[in-house]
Amino acid sequence: MIRPGMPDLPKIDGSKIMKGAIGVIVAIFLVVASFGVFEYLDAQHVMVIQTPLAGTLNWHVVQGVKFQWFGKVTKYKKSFQYWFSASKDQGDKNDQSIPVRFNDAGHGMISGSVRIDLPFDTNQLTALHTKYGSQLAIEHDLVRTNYEKAVYMAGPLLSSRESYAEKRPDLITFIEDQAMNGVYKTVSRDTKGRDAITGVEKTVTVVELVKDSKGGIARQEASPFTLYGIKSSAFSINKVNYDKTVEEQIASQQKAAMQIQT
Repeated sequence: MIRPGMPDLPKIDGSKIMKGAIGVIVAIFLVVASFGVFEYLDAQHVMVIQTPLAGTLNWHVVQGVKFQWFGKVTKYKKSFQYWFSASKDQGDKNDQSIPVRFNDAGHGMISGSVRIDLPFDTNQLTALHTKYGSQLAIEHDLVRTNYEKAVYMAGPLLSSRESYAEKRPDLITFIEDQAMNGVYKTVSRDTKGRDAITGVEKTVTVVELVKDSKGGIARQEASPFTLYGIKSSAFSINKVNYDKTVEEQIASQQKAAMQIQT
């Protein structure tokens, strides 16, 4: 009931309210949908988008905004430093060093790092993505496993002392070469000799490299890095933690060498 003298209330235009509500809904939808329509790729990554219906894999290696169309997005680092270190400030906070066993039965834990570069070839990237499916899997299941095998096969080529002193560069070369090109084909033979410190006769298993038909080193198998077009570089060992027995033997050998020099 309108009392005399009261101003007239403004008329409510239902059509304008409806249009405004529809506009807000459409705007919200476009904002939400944009997260499934576009994806930004930075310069440090490659990206694959799997279409939602056909499942087609579309690779992008050049940075910029890409059409996603609600597909599944997976990104990989073009290049990364992989650490296998016992130090908490190098890579993972947990001990990631790799165990090694030398031909004199000495043991140690190798710490270091390597630079890994992924390929840009879409066929190789597809093979990598199909097999591993994530950056973490590539680092743990491919890179680490490959270097664990290379370290395992390199250890028997040296004694603990050789790896500590005069043949330390050889240890680096053996590991890096096998990781990149495949593990060596070797033969083992037992030989007897006297311990340089104790003088006790002992049997040592010597591992020798097998030559191929061209005079080079024969390989048991190709490296998975070759299969997937992965390149590794700047491999380095920053520390080898030997077990207590080996440390004592090395210290004794150094002491004996100093006495001879004196």
